[in-house]
Amino acid sequence: MPSRNDLVLRACAVNVDYTLAKYQNDSVLEQAVLNAEKNLGASSTATTLAVPAVVKSRVAGDKNV
Repeated sequence: MPSRNDLVLRACAVNVDYTLAKYQNDSVLEQAVLNAEKNLGASSTATTLAVPAVVKSRVAGDKNV
């Protein structure tokens, strides 16, 4: 399973609201992201959410990136 930061980045890319109040469980967020990614292929236009600065800094500082 991807980390929460990875899920937030993917959620932003497919315009899924990633807030903790809505998706307290990572697996529920991952399922929503997977469904949005699957449905994105049928859509010709996409809008993205802004990635939170906290997630950007954590991912940028990750040695695995």
